[in-house]
Amino acid sequence: MSKKLLVGLAALAFAAGASAQGYGVISAGVSKLSVDCAGAPTCDKSDTAFKLLGGYMLNPNLAVEVGYFDFGKAKLGDPTIGTGSITVSAFGGGVAWHQDLSQDWNFVARLGLAQVKTKLSATLIGVGSGSDSDNKVQAYAGLGVGYKLSKTMSLDLAWDTSRGKYSKNGISESGTVNAYSVGLTFGF
Repeated sequence: MSKKLLVGLAALAFAAGASAQGYGVISAGVSKLSVDCAGAPTCDKSDTAFKLLGGYMLNPNLAVEVGYFDFGKAKLGDPTIGTGSITVSAFGGGVAWHQDLSQDWNFVARLGLAQVKTKLSATLIGVGSGSDSDNKVQAYAGLGVGYKLSKTMSLDLAWDTSRGKYSKNGISESGTVNAYSVGLTFGF
């Protein structure tokens, strides 16, 4: 059922291209992954994050969106023994509430479902390396504030969050992923 929902939302968003009610969002920033690094001498839970969204306004405030989120990678390990990483990305769709705060400022709140891919990779010195991934449907949410550069473009600050989860092969890991970004929203 979730794949049908995502396909329907994607069709709505891409159909928006012929209408002034369509918009796109592109942003990049930093990510923070909440992973357990107990016992690891080195642990870096921050990385680069980005998102690409397409949306269609159903009315002046409510929109449907489809998009891709890259929540970055957490890296941990001991360089003398081995290293590992956890990478989280998502493709999904949902709704967004847009609200003008003033003539120059606007606000957006996002909520939806995404197919979240969590990939675990490891390298052991003298043994080799391997990786595996798991896909789970998870909720995502986001908040943003934008400064209007023109009638159809704004410069945005945003926070997006979801949950990465891996549960295969006797391993179970999960954690919240957050992205803090700066980007552009543009109408077409």
